[in-house]
Amino acid sequence: MENSIEKQITMREYAQSINAISGEIVAGPNGDFISFLLKSGNKTTIPVGGKSQGLETPSQLEVLCFKDGGVVATANQYVGRGVETFA
Repeated sequence: MENSIEKQITMREYAQSINAISGEIVAGPNGDFISFLLKSGNKTTIPVGGKSQGLETPSQLEVLCFKDGGVVATANQYVGRGVETFA
């Protein structure tokens, strides 16, 4: 699966990996996002998963990193239940 989860990291780990100095949850017409202020002065955002909407602080969330490069913030804890190889 191209869009499968590669890893799950803490919000702090993700923020450090993108050189963020702060992050806040912002509500928009398409749901909550985490808005990061980067050391460069630029801003970037990542979406909050649909079932993780309405939380107060980014530290309540983890970040799922997908093999295709996408990321999403989630309050859910994902645990692998075994891998089956078909090739």
